[in-house]
Amino acid sequence: MAMNGLDLERFVHNLQIGICRTTPGQLAEFQFVNQAFAEMLGYRPQELLGAKLSDLFADRRKFTDFMHSLRTQRQLSHREVVLKCRKGGTIWASITVHVEKNPRGRASSLDFVVEDISGIKEVEKDMARSRELFRIIFENSAAGITVTDHEERIIAWNPFVEQLLGMDKKDLFNKAVKDLYPPREWRRIRGLKIRQKAVLSGITTQVIRKDGTAIDVDASISILKDSRGKVSGSIGIMRDISRQKHIQEMLVQAKIAAEEANNAKSLFLAKMSHELRTPMNAIVGMIDFTLDTELTAEQKDNLHVAKDASANLLRLINDILDLSRAEAGKITVESLEISVRDIVRSVCRGLVILAQNKGITLSWQAAADIPALVMGDPVRIRQIIINLVNNAIKFTHKGGVTVTVSVHSRNGQECELLFGVADTGIGIPKQNQARVFEVFSQADEQTSRRYGGTGLGLAISRKLADLMGGRLWLESEEGKGSTFFFVLKFTVSANVVSVASAENLSVADSADPADDVGRLRILIAEDNLVNQKIAVRLLEKRGWEVVAVGNGQEAVAALGRARFDLILMDDHMPEMSGVEATAIIRTEEKQTGMHIPIIAMTANAMAGDREKYLSLGMDAYVSKPIDRELFFREIINAVKPHLAN
Repeated sequence: MAMNGLDLERFVHNLQIGICRTTPGQLAEFQFVNQAFAEMLGYRPQELLGAKLSDLFADRRKFTDFMHSLRTQRQLSHREVVLKCRKGGTIWASITVHVEKNPRGRASSLDFVVEDISGIKEVEKDMARSRELFRIIFENSAAGITVTDHEERIIAWNPFVEQLLGMDKKDLFNKAVKDLYPPREWRRIRGLKIRQKAVLSGITTQVIRKDGTAIDVDASISILKDSRGKVSGSIGIMRDISRQKHIQEMLVQAKIAAEEANNAKSLFLAKMSHELRTPMNAIVGMIDFTLDTELTAEQKDNLHVAKDASANLLRLINDILDLSRAEAGKITVESLEISVRDIVRSVCRGLVILAQNKGITLSWQAAADIPALVMGDPVRIRQIIINLVNNAIKFTHKGGVTVTVSVHSRNGQECELLFGVADTGIGIPKQNQARVFEVFSQADEQTSRRYGGTGLGLAISRKLADLMGGRLWLESEEGKGSTFFFVLKFTVSANVVSVASAENLSVADSADPADDVGRLRILIAEDNLVNQKIAVRLLEKRGWEVVAVGNGQEAVAALGRARFDLILMDDHMPEMSGVEATAIIRTEEKQTGMHIPIIAMTANAMAGDREKYLSLGMDAYVSKPIDRELFFREIINAVKPHLAN
């Protein structure tokens, strides 16, 4: 069926390609445009009717050349030109033109077919940029790049390859790539099955220079395949890592040296700790004994000052040791079944007298929903709370200190507890708050001069919180007090989930454990006569019978002559150490079926010392200087199970 004129016009209008007709010549005007052509340039069709063709060309000279070509040719195919759009901007167009002539052979109209090829031109531009970028990278890369053919022979390379290998074009062209590697390295690379993997990077290997020397390189290899999937070659990238390897070797040596130095430091600290604690035990012990005698008020005051100074010195020794352990990563975190509630109560009851002596209050509170038992490190938690409460009391002159603990978050058997230590003290200016956590630092020099102290407590507390997977921070306002918070993660013990109600804890909450163990017979092995004398007097004042010897050999002999309820054993002694004597005693007990409690009584107080002595057969551990309360409690706890039998 033939198409009439109206149908044909509708058909042309609906085509998705630009169609238009113009008059001929340099002054060509549009006689017809379809919808697609008009939309291509941002017009409506009627807006272009009568408009000049030349006005749409972005380049007037290009238009002139274009029209000149039409004078001699009846058709132009796929000419690429830039056309202007209505609202600014341009498009690339591919134009095919047919010259329609009248019966006299003169041009009567020009029929155009126009395609928007802007997208294609952008792709071509991107490809050109990519080629140029590849060329720049290839020629200027600080890594060697080689291209091989399907026979694994080098057919192209960048300038850095020549520099890296000390070779020129005649050395490299058609060179078998395997000849770049030492035989053992080539066998290893072959074993990596790169052809199956197609790409493999991070290969640390060696290549051989022209002079025969081998250099360390980091290599990456990509396999090239043709359209049928057949291997056609490969691209290899080599980066010289000789310097890095040398630096790495130096770092390894430095690490070994640092570890040796660190071990030497640890040994030095352990030795110094022992040597300092031994005379400190004598000083503190003798002060305590003298305070138990009849004294004038002035003498008692002088001795209390000396005792406080001794306690401060011991705290300093402990702080320095703790800091050293933390920085060396030698503090181990235990996971024991503990009651956080009891730890807070115990610490605060021990420090309440210190607060009362300053005329301030110390109160503590545990929330109702705190799990009764969790898994954690009681020693380190206690240490953080003690440091924070001591600090709070130190900087508070009126009002008081409050310790709180609450549930920060809970997810099944995992929970986070939030501890807070708030005071009504002097507060810390915002600009100085970060400094208080630095080693040997306080808020400012004036504070340091007025209140003294080493500035270690908060630094150690933050390190301990970090070691336990928690965090410690402060909120403070100058003149309005401070609150130190720390959050720790715990696993709730399967034994007890929670307690029934909240409790406000006070000084009179708990009583001392029963200590009625009767008249004990105790053997002390201690080579330092002053420390031996102090221990003997402490025990005899308690009403216990004591036998003292000077080394482990004498302790074993004394045990063979008489019965004892307990042995207090120093470690470092002449003739035979406490550890050696304990080993002999435990071996003999395997034959007799007996067991005598042995407590390590030593100035060794480094991290892991307690665990070491317990693993060597001792039942308990006390460090020097001797804390009387702890000393008696360890003795009672050690002998009670055996007295019951």
